[in-house]
Amino acid sequence: MASAGALNPDIVSAKVKTLMNNQLKTILKKESLPVSGAKAAMQTRIINKLYSYGNNNDIEGFSRLRSLVNNPDLDPIRRSPSPSAARTYPNNSVPTPNHYQHSFSSSIRPGSHNMAPSINGTGPRPPQFKASPFYSILEPLSPVLDCKVPAREQTRDTVNLIINLRADIAERLSEDGSTRAMIYSASEPMSPFSKVDIEFPYQLEIKINQDEVKANFRGLKNKPGTTRPVDVTTMLRPKPGYDNHMIVTYALTKKRFLIVVNLVKRHPVEELVAKLKSGKTIAKEQVVREMISRSEDTEIVATSSIMSLKCPLSTLRIDVPCRSSVCSHNQCFDASSFLQLQEQAPTWTCPVCNKAAAYEHLQVDQYVADILKSTPKSVDQVTIEPNGTWSQTAGGAPSPRTSNGRTSSDGEEDLVEIRDLPRLASVKTEVSREPGLMRTPPISSREHSTSSAPLPPPSNKRSAGQVVDLTLSSDEDDDPPRGPKRQQLVHKSSSGFGKLPGLENVPLRTNGENGGVPRQPSSNPFTTPNHTPKEYTQPR
Repeated sequence: MASAGALNPDIVSAKVKTLMNNQLKTILKKESLPVSGAKAAMQTRIINKLYSYGNNNDIEGFSRLRSLVNNPDLDPIRRSPSPSAARTYPNNSVPTPNHYQHSFSSSIRPGSHNMAPSINGTGPRPPQFKASPFYSILEPLSPVLDCKVPAREQTRDTVNLIINLRADIAERLSEDGSTRAMIYSASEPMSPFSKVDIEFPYQLEIKINQDEVKANFRGLKNKPGTTRPVDVTTMLRPKPGYDNHMIVTYALTKKRFLIVVNLVKRHPVEELVAKLKSGKTIAKEQVVREMISRSEDTEIVATSSIMSLKCPLSTLRIDVPCRSSVCSHNQCFDASSFLQLQEQAPTWTCPVCNKAAAYEHLQVDQYVADILKSTPKSVDQVTIEPNGTWSQTAGGAPSPRTSNGRTSSDGEEDLVEIRDLPRLASVKTEVSREPGLMRTPPISSREHSTSSAPLPPPSNKRSAGQVVDLTLSSDEDDDPPRGPKRQQLVHKSSSGFGKLPGLENVPLRTNGENGGVPRQPSSNPFTTPNHTPKEYTQPR
């Protein structure tokens, strides 16, 4: 018969801790395990292999690895147990690990799919999950489902079991709303010396009593530890001896997963907030001392600062101000809002500085709590002085400003009303002695004159005889207006026009007269056509 510690990995694990790096690498090579990494990583691989042999009742593999650990410099092939010795370790003589000493009522029925190991058998050891302030694991309700890596990547594997609830558990699930049945899952690598995060297979389908479990099996992307356990309390029949069928189908996974249904105690947010209030707090005197200490630093010029009384998460006024003990800022957040967010996605980081803010490190700030009690609810921020004193921020909304930066309180006395000037009338009353073609100055001259002409001062009344000429310029030294371009005037030498201003150098042409200058062909399409000119008469 085998001794009580025949497959006890704890004894061999202690020996692994004493081996040197070369000995660890030798053992890993003979077990076809990776030899890279630090010493602690190599020790973890060997210890995990020991527990794997023990959980699977692989006596030959366990004995071989134990022999390697005890004698790392010898060849394990010569020391492997004989077949007769292997038969001296029957399955029923192997002691059950401590994690399986619970009194289960669940049982496994034969089926067409892969079946979970017996609860009282030597199946995989339940993973040790990281603690959560929202749930306390009481005991497992099912055996551990070993979801091994499929033989082919595109195949789907199914594991099913039947859970029978004990009478006391069924009664607690029916009467106590805080007692829940939840599904937990973890993936490799799993070390017996460290706790693991909750993680489900990428593609997973769970059915309980033919009803599909509709839940979120994933957490935040690229953030391990943000996955929550799945509550299946309402899907179980809380009747003693009732067969609750659970079917797990998974695919597209390259890692081994272990799934178990646990009986847990749920802690609501209100309970956790009350626990924070009654627990350790940050004293007001401590906060003031820290402020004064920072202000006395000669390398830092301390000035007053504005502290918001609104929670950065909910943007509402803080009710219970708290912050992590590792945070160096005075800005707090509301405990209830923070815990509600962590219950949905447990990242446990400070919303102000992004440092780790575990529940065990949260403390109520008495300095900010005193400010909240001393100010009305309408106050959203206060001014903090370097010596720790505070005052309400001066209120009063700024007066509304227009788009040009002027306030609306300037009054209407600065407004100037500009009425339409009688431009057309002044143009009509002007008498020109020039020909009709030259009556209106060119565009360039008009623009220059208009921009330089002074505008009359604004007034409510204007005399009837006042005439404003927009075509005149205030600059007396301006050149005379230039004649229009591409215009040709034809007149006889005997006409009484005289010389027009700006046309002294323009050749005058007649019908064969004036020196007999021949007409040259022009490529300008706007040239005046050749026809008998008419004599211009001066308008009277």
